[in-house]
Amino acid sequence: MALTKVTTKGITDNAVNADKLAPGSVTTAKVGPSAIESSEINDGSIAAADLSPSLDLSSKTVTLAGSTVESLKRPIQDNIALLGFKMAVNDGLTVFNLVDGVVDEFHDESGTDESEGSNDNYNSSSDYYVNSTSPTGTTFCSPACASAGFSTTAITEPDTSVAGTNPAQGAGTYGKFTVPTGMTSINLALWGAGGGTGSAFAGGAGGYTSGTLAVTPGQVLEITVGEGGIGYPQSTGAVAEAAFGGASNGTTAPSPDYGNSGISLGAPHGYDNNCQGGGGMEGGPGNVGYGGGLTGIFTADCLAWSTGAPVVPSVAAIAGAGGGGTSQYGGGGGGGLTGDAGGTTSETVQGRNAIGGFPTGAGAAGGGDQEQGGDSGDWAGSTGENGYPGFLFSGGHGGGGGGSGGAGYYGGGGASQGPQVGNTVFAGGGGSAYYGHPQITSGATEEGGPSQSGGHCKTGYITGVGGSGPGNPGGCDQGGDGYVILSGSYCVPVSGTPQATTIVSTAFTAASVPTSARIVVFEEDVETPTLNTHIIASVSRDGGSTYTNATLSDSGYVTGSSGQRILTGQATISGQPSGQSMRWKLALSTNAVRIHGVALQWA
Repeated sequence: MALTKVTTKGITDNAVNADKLAPGSVTTAKVGPSAIESSEINDGSIAAADLSPSLDLSSKTVTLAGSTVESLKRPIQDNIALLGFKMAVNDGLTVFNLVDGVVDEFHDESGTDESEGSNDNYNSSSDYYVNSTSPTGTTFCSPACASAGFSTTAITEPDTSVAGTNPAQGAGTYGKFTVPTGMTSINLALWGAGGGTGSAFAGGAGGYTSGTLAVTPGQVLEITVGEGGIGYPQSTGAVAEAAFGGASNGTTAPSPDYGNSGISLGAPHGYDNNCQGGGGMEGGPGNVGYGGGLTGIFTADCLAWSTGAPVVPSVAAIAGAGGGGTSQYGGGGGGGLTGDAGGTTSETVQGRNAIGGFPTGAGAAGGGDQEQGGDSGDWAGSTGENGYPGFLFSGGHGGGGGGSGGAGYYGGGGASQGPQVGNTVFAGGGGSAYYGHPQITSGATEEGGPSQSGGHCKTGYITGVGGSGPGNPGGCDQGGDGYVILSGSYCVPVSGTPQATTIVSTAFTAASVPTSARIVVFEEDVETPTLNTHIIASVSRDGGSTYTNATLSDSGYVTGSSGQRILTGQATISGQPSGQSMRWKLALSTNAVRIHGVALQWA
């Protein structure tokens, strides 16, 4: 009979193997609950493809290896640090606090401990630390000051200046000032020369001019310092002009003459190709003083003026000189913007009517202004000896025994000697000041008085500069010479030298005792540092008594492909003495870098 049924009793153990089962014959319905246990599943036999894409593990605990967890944490920590850094930058924060961490994007030094650091040179203008003697890492500017004083014969600062010369009365050369590297502006202070004293009355005192001139390093400024006008008495035929200025005797000149100072360009020019304008002489030896010479600063080489005539925009500043006194009147003071007329303290170009008691046209000389020289002291009528008007940079000669004018931007006029009213001898007018150069700011001027110069209370004034004598008969009182001071601050470029530097943070308090720390350093190369050699980062949890190094790696740039790098490192601090006072430290050796910020996190 055929076998139609096989019971379990008919199957021995292990009789049914894989070979006895048809493919697909064992379905899930034929597998009993809990029939397959973990011991029946070979290690690695279940692949990712065997798992459902929507596998729910919410009720399960997944344990990962420590190295795996750290590899997952680090990018997250770095991103948090970078985000905090960028938020600090955008919000202008210095120390940006995180939960279990801090980001210090440097805006000042408040997040670092200066007492713990060494050679931690902070650049406050660009907000970074640098391990160099230079705030930039390569070169920096060492603050310096210039204060160059010019007299007619000497200077106070030979490093920047060349002195003019004054070998004899009426002769001289101009000085030079070379603008130092790093200087962009310079303060000007000019005192004009005083006029010479007559037999009884003093010459006018020089004026004062100040301002700030924009300059460029290497630029050369030409300096003239006016010589004081010679006083009474003078010997017959003497050439007694004031440097820079003077000329031949007015009574013998073929045409109106002005202060030519040595190299004459021909009347009526009151200057030569050395920028030398000046006070005129009186018409002949007498009881009068002569006008003072020109004190001025020029922005171009005067010798480059092919025509000999100065180009006005090349004039930076001028202080007016005083006019010559006489036996009857004091000389007009130099600038203001208009010099004083002879015999008065009135700033006026029209000097002839400035003295009361004389008919219209009486021979007082006017002061120079910003557009013309002072009036000549012409005496009305056919008798008497007339003076000559002032001109650009020079004073006019007196007529006969009249006082001569002082030099200036425009010089004062020369006065006349008249036959009327006791053969009256009038005084010369003062020259005008100038500070109208387009690169001058804060320009100002102060006119000279009857005896003391303008600006005699200003810093740098030297007693006697620009003044006039007391006017004692026979005193031969020459007016005081002018003076110039150029002053300003600048920076001297100095090469920086990389140096060993330690930067240490202030202490930050952790909420609990941490066992690990993550540091992110925002660094910019100046030279070519090697990580963990020239830049060593370490972390402390006990307030800085114990540090553990973190091995730094380059994680790219903050933005783009250049500039600040992101350096990251991990440190295990569980072996340190227990504590919650967190500090970071950077040790930088002799390879220059800039540190823009540091982030520290702990767990």
